[in-house]
Amino acid sequence: MKPVVTALYACSPCAQNRHLAAGTAVLSIVLLSPLYSLGADLPTGGRVIQGSGQISAPTNSQLVIDQASNKLTLNWQSFDIGTGNKVTFKQPSADAIALNRVLGADGSKIMGQLNANGRVFLVNPNGVLFGQNAQVNVGALVASTLDISDADFAAGNYRFKGNGSNASIINQGSLNATDGGAIALLGGTVSNQGVIVANRGTVALAAGNAVTLDFAGDGLLNVQVDEATVNALAENHQLIKADGGQVLLTAHAGMPCSRLSSITPA
Repeated sequence: MKPVVTALYACSPCAQNRHLAAGTAVLSIVLLSPLYSLGADLPTGGRVIQGSGQISAPTNSQLVIDQASNKLTLNWQSFDIGTGNKVTFKQPSADAIALNRVLGADGSKIMGQLNANGRVFLVNPNGVLFGQNAQVNVGALVASTLDISDADFAAGNYRFKGNGSNASIINQGSLNATDGGAIALLGGTVSNQGVIVANRGTVALAAGNAVTLDFAGDGLLNVQVDEATVNALAENHQLIKADGGQVLLTAHAGMPCSRLSSITPA
């Protein structure tokens, strides 16, 4: 069965403004990209905030997070993975979640491998770039420039909120979830220029200032954009594959009118 594809676009009162908003959002992605080239090769300054886990570096090119609790919150000064380097989350189950929050001033640059048998949340308000050599293999991935409170995360309320001027999420690499898993990219502007695969699961590109995620019992991820932001844009330029699942592209720019379009296989 082919996936259900749904797209929601917010629009301005006239065509001229509509084109300007889209153009501005695309430009912001282009301008942000060069900033990502300055990052380190592995995450730095990691501290366990909630839950139980241990961070180790078996080699100079590998970082391992051994997660003992079902939920784990870590704060990092930076979270980058250089080409040829690898970060692995060893989690107690496929439902386990590791929340990784970046406190430093730089965006995250994922150029190498990110592996996990469970769910990984990466939150960086300064932006997230998955480069052309990025290889992500996880149970599920949420990459967001919108933050989530420790209290909401611990309670299972996956409510992400921005500051009204949210950075971009860009994928140029390969993001893969296990069958029935999910890949969700949340930000002010979200652009897929690579490959995203979540067969029998959910791929979601959501742009706005507040987004709520619900990992439903049927295995599919529910996504709701709760609050708009100026020039919100969610776009796909390459391959998104979710055979037997769903693909959601949602952008809420807070304009007076909106257009909802959907494609559902017969």
